[in-house]
Amino acid sequence: MKLFAKFTTLLLAIAVLPLSLFSCSTAPAPSAPADQSQDAAPITVTEEYLITCPSGDKVASRLARSIKYALRDELGMTLTLKEDFLIDPSQIPEKEILVGETDREESVKAYESLGENQWSVTAENGKIVIAGKGTIALKDAIQHFISTYISGKTAVNVEANMAHHSESPFYSFSWSDGELIDTGVKDGGYPRLYSLKDGTLLLGCDGMTVYRSTDYGMTWEKPVHASQKQKGTANAAFIQTEDGTVYLGFRSTYHNADGSFYSSIQVSYSTDNGRTWKKHSTVYENTEADGRYNGVWEPHFGMMNGKLTCFYANDSSNVTTYQNIEYKQWDPEAGEWTNRTIVCNGEDHKSRDGMPVWQQLSTGEYVCVIEAWNKDDNDRFAIQLTYSEDGVEWSKPVTVMRPLKTGTVCAAPYIVELPNGQLVISCQTNERNEEGNDTLYMGTVISDGTPVSLLTEKNFSAHDYPYYDQPTTTSYMWNGMYVYGYYLFACATGPNGIRLNRIDFTKND
Repeated sequence: MKLFAKFTTLLLAIAVLPLSLFSCSTAPAPSAPADQSQDAAPITVTEEYLITCPSGDKVASRLARSIKYALRDELGMTLTLKEDFLIDPSQIPEKEILVGETDREESVKAYESLGENQWSVTAENGKIVIAGKGTIALKDAIQHFISTYISGKTAVNVEANMAHHSESPFYSFSWSDGELIDTGVKDGGYPRLYSLKDGTLLLGCDGMTVYRSTDYGMTWEKPVHASQKQKGTANAAFIQTEDGTVYLGFRSTYHNADGSFYSSIQVSYSTDNGRTWKKHSTVYENTEADGRYNGVWEPHFGMMNGKLTCFYANDSSNVTTYQNIEYKQWDPEAGEWTNRTIVCNGEDHKSRDGMPVWQQLSTGEYVCVIEAWNKDDNDRFAIQLTYSEDGVEWSKPVTVMRPLKTGTVCAAPYIVELPNGQLVISCQTNERNEEGNDTLYMGTVISDGTPVSLLTEKNFSAHDYPYYDQPTTTSYMWNGMYVYGYYLFACATGPNGIRLNRIDFTKND
């Protein structure tokens, strides 16, 4: 179905065409009926507009919030969001952004014209009508409206004769359709992938060896070392900022001569796309005088509210008796990491929460997956998810992936968002084993497009395994994923080094 190609077409269309709302399909829009006008007066969204969504429709309500937040964050507008209600027609607000299948006649008309997995954005009677049959379709319609309107920061031109348009349905795949690649990296643990603005793909491994690929991961250049002689380095994390600087975060842990245990989150940086590296800063450090193996672990980078942000796990003995997920943000003026914020407090829900991986979604929300070792769930390792609308207040973690067999684990998670908004979560698990077999597999699940705030285990697919040809006695562990170009990558460390599985979206119809 060429999912990624459609997504790319949408972005290009927004960048080069006038600010009118149109289909994101690659096919031409249908011709307008002869009795309908080709041109509609532009609609300027103001704070007088009300965002209206259907009563009792939690999915539409959550998706509609992304419009509210986008207008607030990008244009400084504060719009009220309400559920629709049946009232005297004379009392219905004149200026509304209708999201989903509301009771307004404009919404009813729009939905009557749509087939399954189709969407439209239209203007009628002074209202903007955003409609979509199915969660993915409605999400696409909203994202199209946001991208088109916000990008111009001006009036919205909506064709009054807008017809419905096809869009991609839910996406599913089997890793057995992927392309297995042996990278030639023989001794790298905890692999992490990241793409740069010039198209270069970076691979970081324990020891802070960094590899570069310019052919979509098929071959890799000789590695360079980026740890600046720090000891006990692991857990690579990349990000490139707008000015082109590449940052690499990692943890450094070791015992001192006096028996104390030192741990820290360190940062190196590169200004030549990962060819050479220099020391940048220390995010957090801790020393356990009695030598206990407690401290800070597993950094993961991202941008939050315009600031370079580093998540990490913290089980320092002066912080918690469990383990917290925290972040700090880089203050370039002060030249230090500040604003320490606790995302998950392990003591609050009696769980040793670790190994955070997070990102900002296309809806504007933030999502983080963690490895939860929950004392209230028979010490079971499972993957839990927390989300935030603003990066400050985070939801209570919800289990989204748990082992299929009693006595087995799901641990070391990763999460990516596909171009159509579905989420893929991975973990390392021994759930496929017979009793007594310790082999570890990389397992994945894919969401059904439900908004992140409503996700539960029921919204994810059956477990699938990227290394489907894996021998029952050979472990693939410390997994990661990455969406890059037309590909979804899975990466993990096996007995012969790092191996990739690469799904090509253009070959999955």
